[in-house]
Amino acid sequence: MLHILWLILKFILIILGILLGLLLLAVLLVLFCPVRYRVSAVKTEGDWKQTEGEGIVSWLFHGISLKAEWKDQQMEISFHLFGIPVDKLLKKRQEKRAVTEKSGAEKISVSCTGVNREEENKKSENIEAEDLRTDRNSASGTSADTERTGNSQTSGQQRLNTDDISEDTLKKRQFFIKRIRDRIRNIFQSIRTKLRNIRRTFRKIKKEVSWWKAFMEHPRVTAARKLVWKHGKFLFKHVFPTKIEGQVTFSFEDPALTGATLAVLGMTIPFHKNCVQINPRFEGENYLQGNIRAKGRIYGFVFARAAVSIYFNKNIKYVIKRWKTRRA
Repeated sequence: MLHILWLILKFILIILGILLGLLLLAVLLVLFCPVRYRVSAVKTEGDWKQTEGEGIVSWLFHGISLKAEWKDQQMEISFHLFGIPVDKLLKKRQEKRAVTEKSGAEKISVSCTGVNREEENKKSENIEAEDLRTDRNSASGTSADTERTGNSQTSGQQRLNTDDISEDTLKKRQFFIKRIRDRIRNIFQSIRTKLRNIRRTFRKIKKEVSWWKAFMEHPRVTAARKLVWKHGKFLFKHVFPTKIEGQVTFSFEDPALTGATLAVLGMTIPFHKNCVQINPRFEGENYLQGNIRAKGRIYGFVFARAAVSIYFNKNIKYVIKRWKTRRA
């Protein structure tokens, strides 16, 4: 009996060990297996319609890849999982489902047409019988309606002669004056309430500005901002492409504008380290032609390290606590 229990326990421990090993392997792959990307764009001579571009993002040694291609003014996206085109398989399944649904709908429509015709014939017969009944009832009811209308007209004239016209005019005047007073009073009350609300909003804005000023000038908050800025710059450098190459030739109708654009592009040299050749043309025409290629990689442990250092920092915790409580 104990031998059987030990075998069961051993089997459970082996399964747990395998699951933990797979989980550890997945964590290590996420942290240390980089996400690689590659981007390229080509602009030939002519219209902007001739521009072509391509972008590829891959992970797990190109086992999982996503490709987006812009060509002939159309975007094509493909997803591959260990060499299997997943997007094409999904499209084929959708096409098969659409074909089966169309065939089923055609069968149902053919079977329902005969039933609908029989129902329409029955409805037309019932409508004709009801029309005959309504015609008979309307003919008998018109004579009675004429007699009732004559009696009502004579009684209404007698009532109008008995009413006192002077009392009605006095009541109307009093009601009109009272209505004007109420409107004027409501206008003054609304103006007072609006002025009070404006004062309250100004007070709230003043309090918010003073709170934000004290919050941003606090030394611990400034230290937290510096820490976030430091890690943000490092992450930007890490995400930025490791290799850029290409050449661009351009010109404008105004040579002064070409020179100004060249000065602005010269400020980007620290980013691509003069790997992109910029060739200006001062010929007085709009021209653009060139190609650019860039690639890089992103490691997960870099983001995890930045997140851990920011989360466990005392200044960051103080900022979060101060933000939640809103204590000046």
